[in-house]
Amino acid sequence: MDELTLLRSTRDESLAPSDEKLQAARTQLLDRARDLREGRPRRLPRRRPLLARVAWTAAGAVVVTVGVVVAGNLGQSAPPASAAQKVLRHAAAETIKYSDPVAGPGQYLHLRQHSRWQGCSGGKLDVEQNGQLVPTEVPYVCEPYDDTRDLYMPADSGREWVWHLVTTATSDLPGIDIVQRAVGGKSDDVDLRPMNDVPADIPTDAQDAYKWIDDRYDGSSSNRDEANFVRITDILRTGMVPAASRAALLGALAKVPGVTITENVANLDGVRGVAIGRSEPAREDARQEIIIDPNTGLVIGERTLAGRAPDQIPWGPDGLTGLSALQLTVVDAVPDLPADSPQG
Repeated sequence: MDELTLLRSTRDESLAPSDEKLQAARTQLLDRARDLREGRPRRLPRRRPLLARVAWTAAGAVVVTVGVVVAGNLGQSAPPASAAQKVLRHAAAETIKYSDPVAGPGQYLHLRQHSRWQGCSGGKLDVEQNGQLVPTEVPYVCEPYDDTRDLYMPADSGREWVWHLVTTATSDLPGIDIVQRAVGGKSDDVDLRPMNDVPADIPTDAQDAYKWIDDRYDGSSSNRDEANFVRITDILRTGMVPAASRAALLGALAKVPGVTITENVANLDGVRGVAIGRSEPAREDARQEIIIDPNTGLVIGERTLAGRAPDQIPWGPDGLTGLSALQLTVVDAVPDLPADSPQG
């Protein structure tokens, strides 16, 4: 059962959900988040999220699926591979000159991800009825909603880290507000540290970085080139890759066959950058992009578009199914937030 269905299962058709029902739903959602993190099987067909891996998602986070990403009208605007290589190499060169944000004493690095997801539910599900899971055909429904995640990382990493998730309500589901805290960034229940997903041995030369990625191919994805693209962008999207390694990974992206770029693309917050993506024929030309600031090499968002996949329902122009914004800044304090959400 997916996360939206879990919440729907608490819904009374005639009344707004009670606090008890909402709390039960959150508990189920937290349990499902652990299931996903630990690789337990899901009951829905596999669908790729807008962010393939959100490295700093807490163990108690709500994880919501998004439809498979497919190329829309990008073929009209995406320059040839040689242009992509030129832009990426320029971005790599500019990245070396950029000084990454550094929190001073008492300050925090603030990593914010604002996403508009395509939340889909339905199909053949095991629905709980009278304490038992019963195979049920549920109508397939997709609806966009916003998801904002804020992570506050103290300059002194031994102090308390804070993670905050807020989702907007949909037509029949309440919004969600979850807070997690952990001294040193890790507790028995949560690990809030994004740098755990940034390997320490990333080379600082583009050719070496490409070989380093390619040597780690493990048969995942539909082929080696897709796996290399996903692995590089997974690391970059954490927002925590040092400039020298970030420049090398951008250079490595230019060496992945099939990578193209689209310039002047706006993220969800309206900040414009260069979208870097790759279409995969084995996935009906599925395409997922990261959007970078070409002057810093930082990922400022992601974009997904739907095309030939028959089960995708775009919510935006040009077949848009997902859009996000990512920002890394320095702040002086953590805002007042609710108490920690229960772990389930």
